[in-house]
Amino acid sequence: MDPEANKIIEEQQKLMNKSPFLLIGFFLFFLADLVFFLVFQSNRLFMFNLNRSQENIPNLLITEVFSTVFYTIILIALIVYLIYLFIYMNKKYRTNHQVLKRIHGIADFFSVVPIFLFIVIIVNGFFLTLGQVDGESMQPNFCEHDTVVIIYNSKIENNDVLIIEYEESYLIKRLVGMPGDKLVVNDTGIYINDVLVESYIPHFLIEYNLIIPEGQYYFLGDNRSNSYDSRSIGLFSSDKILGKVVHNLSNKDCD
Repeated sequence: MDPEANKIIEEQQKLMNKSPFLLIGFFLFFLADLVFFLVFQSNRLFMFNLNRSQENIPNLLITEVFSTVFYTIILIALIVYLIYLFIYMNKKYRTNHQVLKRIHGIADFFSVVPIFLFIVIIVNGFFLTLGQVDGESMQPNFCEHDTVVIIYNSKIENNDVLIIEYEESYLIKRLVGMPGDKLVVNDTGIYINDVLVESYIPHFLIEYNLIIPEGQYYFLGDNRSNSYDSRSIGLFSSDKILGKVVHNLSNKDCD
């Protein structure tokens, strides 16, 4: 037999042997992606969350671009693998060396898509996400459109910057008072457990002079003269705290 023909037959056999593993691996990871995708719909900061409207996404630009790109790539990959499965199951096409080789090469390229998506979903669902600051309430430390890293399930304490939910929207504010703290906020400053921590607060505030109840938190924006926070909204319950800001990726000076 022609050595070239032998080479093609051997290569064809190798492709046929690899195909089941490639197909099974892809669809198993795709199934895992789908399961975790549905599980994390309860996470309000999940980038692929389908339960929120355009108006209340805390990182709208990042979320839209990132999720749209991924939806497009995974759709292309799924179409490629459905074609690949059809060719593998159809004797007429799978015995055509050029057809099988071409679709195998394309499928091999897209095989990393569900694996990479799985990693992104796990990290974003369990550990962290990205957010984009909207507004000027946290200047000068956080400017409008700054991109920040937000982690979940982290121990929090006074002076942490947190993401909190309020009436179908998301706010970025600094934690000033925790449950059990004796908090006084008036025109002379902020006192925590009788200790002065800040000597100036704009005069238009609503004064506070109580021990913060269990499960409640008091937040202020760093831009004290231009912030919608606990001075007008009141205390926030613990279930409204979605994550802690740990890093500002933009790190630029505010205009």
